[in-house]
Amino acid sequence: MDRKWILGPGSLMAFSLASAIILISTFVTFLNVGWIAGNEEQVVHTHKVLHEIESLLTDLVDAETSQRGYILTGDEVHLTRYRQSLSTVDGHVDTIEMSTDDNDKQQGNLERLRKRIVDRKASLQEGIRAREMGGVEAGRAFIATGRGLAEMESIRGVLQKMSHEENGLLTLRANESKTSYTTAKTTTLAVGVMGMAMVVIAYVLAAREVVSRTRASEDLEQKVALRTTQLSEANAALGVSNRELEQFASVASHDLQEPLRKIEAFGDRLKTRSRESLDEQGRDYLDRVLASASRMRTLINDLLSFSRVATRAQPFAEVNLATIASEVLSDLEGRLHQTGGSIDIGELPKIEADPTQVRQLLQNLMGNALKFQQSGVVPKVAVRSEIVHSPDGRDFCRLTVSDNGIGFEEQYLDRIFEVFQRLHGRNEYEGTGIGLAICRRIVERHGGSITARSVPNEGATFIVMLPVKQNEQNELRETA
Repeated sequence: MDRKWILGPGSLMAFSLASAIILISTFVTFLNVGWIAGNEEQVVHTHKVLHEIESLLTDLVDAETSQRGYILTGDEVHLTRYRQSLSTVDGHVDTIEMSTDDNDKQQGNLERLRKRIVDRKASLQEGIRAREMGGVEAGRAFIATGRGLAEMESIRGVLQKMSHEENGLLTLRANESKTSYTTAKTTTLAVGVMGMAMVVIAYVLAAREVVSRTRASEDLEQKVALRTTQLSEANAALGVSNRELEQFASVASHDLQEPLRKIEAFGDRLKTRSRESLDEQGRDYLDRVLASASRMRTLINDLLSFSRVATRAQPFAEVNLATIASEVLSDLEGRLHQTGGSIDIGELPKIEADPTQVRQLLQNLMGNALKFQQSGVVPKVAVRSEIVHSPDGRDFCRLTVSDNGIGFEEQYLDRIFEVFQRLHGRNEYEGTGIGLAICRRIVERHGGSITARSVPNEGATFIVMLPVKQNEQNELRETA
């Protein structure tokens, strides 16, 4: 087998263990999800019956209220509402009958209920006729008999018995699903914890291997400098090593994210089908597993982006910064629409650069300017540039991205460009703390510099210096 496909023994073992844990736990979780889904269907059915019972009682009460309103005021609006309320009563009764056709006790209750509803409808209509024939006094006399109150109490009594029966079934079915839920919860948590642990271990081991190979490459470069006669042979070996590292990053990316996809997929399935049947603690556990998996995916992608600034760089070419800034602005339209903010882009020049990396640089800086905003303040971002001359006679593009956001204390200036360094909690602002580190690495690769000025609650300005033309030394370093 080609050596470039071979991972270290530690990484390979960690990946294998993570895959085995995921497969076994996935199978068990699949079975438990099926059981929970069956129980959930029964619970939903019971809730439907309870809802129909409540809706039936509500319509009867609305009909009675509208009848009395008509008797007392003679307003035809009440009569219309009365008829609308009664028109849905039979539909609720039919639905309840079909939903409880396997329950003899409920069918008996339903038979008694139908008789009482027929009597109540007749009584309501009799009251309306009394109002129409004898006027308001006759209508009031009919209400004063108390007949309607007695009939509604009788109907309520039957409905309460039916609700009690359904609540008993609901409790029984909830208890039946408890065992399946507990097993599913334990399995999901186990796969989350063990899978994440294996992923972290595998990543640490892989990172150590990358560091080890990088150190080997640095040692090789030092030997090349001392033994110029072996220059071509050493460069060829370094090229092979870089290809191995790139292939390793690709394989590591796939193998690290595959367990995460399983965790997210089955976690989402459990959340969709069974979230409402979980208790508060269970829902909290499930949300934490899914949130941790999402953060790990973002972290892996950002770390790979950081490492690929050098390994997947493109040759320097003429780049129109105005065109790239316009494309980035288009990508940020959704966030601008959501916040009501604006980005004002001034005139930008053409420079020699890596097009993909310059786009990522502007994307990160403009995106951060929109993200770190003060509550209740509409974000405003300005992108400007000017050409400045360095002491050695070279021209630089001085690019600034300014905002009216939360800003930061300048004593933390160096810290914000380091990997994983955050000035705010993850719950306040999203992100992994790698975006500005990627910006710094891109700028340094282009032979430039990046810094910032800021005052808390008064916004920040990020200043990027990029050469207009790449010098020969930087181009030789890129091709070496």
